[in-house]
Amino acid sequence: MCETLSTLSDVAAQLQTYRVEESTGTWSDVERQALGCDGDLPVGAALALEPVVSQFTAANRSCAVATPLYAALGMTDLTVVDPATFALSDDDSRILCDAADAHLREDGVRLHFVDAHRWLMTSERAIGALTERPEYLIGEAVRPNLPRGTDGRMVERWMNELQMLLFTHPVNIAREDRGLPPINVVWLWGFGSGDAPSSPSPSSSEAACNAQLAFGQALRNGDLPAWQAAWTMLKPQILSADTIVVGDTHPRVRLQRARPSALSRLFANFRAKPTLATMLAALHAKSAT
Repeated sequence: MCETLSTLSDVAAQLQTYRVEESTGTWSDVERQALGCDGDLPVGAALALEPVVSQFTAANRSCAVATPLYAALGMTDLTVVDPATFALSDDDSRILCDAADAHLREDGVRLHFVDAHRWLMTSERAIGALTERPEYLIGEAVRPNLPRGTDGRMVERWMNELQMLLFTHPVNIAREDRGLPPINVVWLWGFGSGDAPSSPSPSSSEAACNAQLAFGQALRNGDLPAWQAAWTMLKPQILSADTIVVGDTHPRVRLQRARPSALSRLFANFRAKPTLATMLAALHAKSAT
């Protein structure tokens, strides 16, 4: 993948000075760590503040995002498919949202339509769960990415019930008749208080997500030019970052900025400038061990 990659020697030189550590967990775990989140990603609270849905929220009420998805059935699990490929209209999404809302109402949970790919979930009680951002799940199996935490099993139960509800829903039957995939998963994620989004701001969260997605989407699609272009597009972010996490389907290596000594800076003037390809090869070797 690196054979025709631009040398990007300035990026490579900076990566060469970073301290390399193992990275564990999921991409959502990395995002939570970067944002300093004590709980889940702050996305539900941010959605609750949007004018179109703010009338449905109340102080101290738990909020989350409900994302309608299509997951293809494999040998042993469901695999999440890119939402851009299944043409979900506002009308179909609203009808499915209303059906899911009616089903969960007895549990004190409400679902409110925002747009075709986002519904707001509100609950009368606080919900403690750590969830995965659905954008990170495209091409991945559902089961290893189910909610964790104190209320993780309860959230999983809600998703299982909605999966059964949608299985024979008329909207999905009509979609299949039109050659479209059914909406068979409602992914609940981003739990938090409806008071206000967590700090730092959700815009920081979106930036972290977009950086990962720029590489991940290209990698899944086998789009080598797009993967290489992502390095150039994200160059300003990379050069300004104190921490960089590198991986594939999961984070593998964490790079921490380290101030080089005066002696190492002196010797650097006499060494050949590294290329990004050689640095990535070195990081790959370290992640393998």
